[in-house]
Amino acid sequence: MNLRYLCANHRQWLVADTDRAEKTWLDWIELGKILSEEGNEKEAIPYLGCAFDLAGFLLAKQWPSYAVSATRFSENAICLMAAYRELGDEKLHRYILAGASSILARQLGDGLKQRIAADCINALYPTGVGDAMQKAVQARRPVHLDRDCRLH
Repeated sequence: MNLRYLCANHRQWLVADTDRAEKTWLDWIELGKILSEEGNEKEAIPYLGCAFDLAGFLLAKQWPSYAVSATRFSENAICLMAAYRELGDEKLHRYILAGASSILARQLGDGLKQRIAADCINALYPTGVGDAMQKAVQARRPVHLDRDCRLH
């Protein structure tokens, strides 16, 4: 499964300009949150999902900074996961969780980004799995997550 929320044309138009992508992300995440708060998760998911695609792009570009983009990315993932969970779709909830944590976990080996990435991962896992990931990376051991949290 490969979730893509943005169509190719919108993706191309938005990634051509990081300022435009950031502004659009801010608009979509706000609208998605409002719709979710009103109990309209079905309407919120397209906005939250498109924002999630943009958040991933902005994280890769570290725009406007790594700390801001990583925090926004994890915040967006949390909102999208909550919307899926509210609709009773645990499979997509876990898929977003695994994908987002995997993207952030790639930064755990970078001393400058490690703390921020670990904090963002911890925010995704309210039960503390993120702490176990960080400790495993520091000890240079493989990370073992619950099987349901892995991407296949």
